[in-house]
Amino acid sequence: MKIVVLMKVVPDTETRFQINSDANDVVWDPSIEWIIGPYDEYAVEEAIRIKEKHGGTVISVTIGKGIEEKSIRKIMAMGVDEGILVNNASVNGSDPVSIAKAIAEVVKPLQADIILAGKTATDSNDAFVGPAVAELLSIPVITEVSGLDVNADGLIATRDAAGRKERFESKFPVLITADKGLNEPRYPKIPDIMKAKKKKLETLDSISSPITNNVSLLKVEFPAQKEGGNKITGTPDELVAQLVSGLTTKEKVI
Repeated sequence: MKIVVLMKVVPDTETRFQINSDANDVVWDPSIEWIIGPYDEYAVEEAIRIKEKHGGTVISVTIGKGIEEKSIRKIMAMGVDEGILVNNASVNGSDPVSIAKAIAEVVKPLQADIILAGKTATDSNDAFVGPAVAELLSIPVITEVSGLDVNADGLIATRDAAGRKERFESKFPVLITADKGLNEPRYPKIPDIMKAKKKKLETLDSISSPITNNVSLLKVEFPAQKEGGNKITGTPDELVAQLVSGLTTKEKVI
């Protein structure tokens, strides 16, 4: 079985960003720590588990700008067998359509049975690239998967929805986007970290699909600060009266 996992490197979710003087982007400080996308990490772990149960090879594919090798070596230490890294400086500010086209170009000749990706990237939060890659490859896609059962012919995926669980079945090939709860990603062991240094990482400096920038970021701003809550005191009757008054006059919900 051939399994491909799509991995993106994103700023650490604990990063405290500052907005630049033009208010059209954040300040990309050199001290920012870049990590594996949290949802991509679930996809990586699931790919490795499928390989361990059914055999095969796991190949990671990343479109990057030259800072990704450390993270790729980490997922190799987790159990990924090979990596493909497309270095392209144009990825900064690129539009997700061109990223999806570039990934599809790299992935298509691999003829994967299963492609796994995170349900969204925590920097752009657009949840677009995974499904777009599936569309470009003309294969089924199941998104936000929190449970997966793979067999010789295909798979059964479950997804948490409002008040219910949804169940999907698919033959191969298929693309899955991973949600939190699918698994618990492992920590690489020291011997595996050493072995990962020798695994094959193919670096491509160019591909035929151009990375373009057809989306403009016009403004960046911090969310408005919320007002603090009001503490009400008094007898039960007085509390009810104050609560109803607040919901009616201030919040205007009744």
